Amino acid sequence: MSTLTNEPEKFYLRRLSTFIDVVYALVFFHMLTTYLPFVEDMEWTHKPYGLLSHMVDNRSELLRIFIGSGLALMYWNQNNGFFKNLVRTNTTHAALSLIQLFLVCMFVYFAIADPGLESISSPALQAGSLALAGFTSVGAWVYASKHNLVRADMKEEEIKALTKINLMEPLTAVVNVGLAFVGPMAWTLAWFVLPPVFLWLLKKRK
Repeated sequence: MSTLTNEPEKFYLRRLSTFIDVVYALVFFHMLTTYLPFVEDMEWTHKPYGLLSHMVDNRSELLRIFIGSGLALMYWNQNNGFFKNLVRTNTTHAALSLIQLFLVCMFVYFAIADPGLESISSPALQAGSLALAGFTSVGAWVYASKHNLVRADMKEEEIKALTKINLMEPLTAVVNVGLAFVGPMAWTLAWFVLPPVFLWLLKKRK
């Protein structure tokens, strides 16, 4: 009887996972189409090295692609790390997962609205939305672990370890909210420097 009772929750988990994957795919595609250098005017044909020269001239946009799509993929990977250990979902967990997805979409909106990081508010809002997205995702996982939505064979130590390791993304984003007021260069570099630092601190604490 319990198996039959859990079937709808398993079905909703599959639907939720598929929906989230589709949205992340659209986010990634939108990042690429927004930041890739414009080529329809064929201006690049008059440059010494053709498309290569054109891409070098637009290297700031390529950096935005690397950061924007990289962060989106990082949060998608975080989501996968949690979802692969779930066996079902419920209304509260699904709502938290969709809120996390909405916050990632807000990051994309803020990133596309100011691709050159001309204002202080844009990088701060980008980092802020990712911080909230990360903490919401961790919160959904903690909720799932306390309401028997995770695999029965998972040990408490595994659940805690997965929780801690996935705090790296939102902690990095929190710090970057402050670094947005320092300057775009510091804000950009922090996305590369801070994650390894937080990983090292987490391992040292363990």
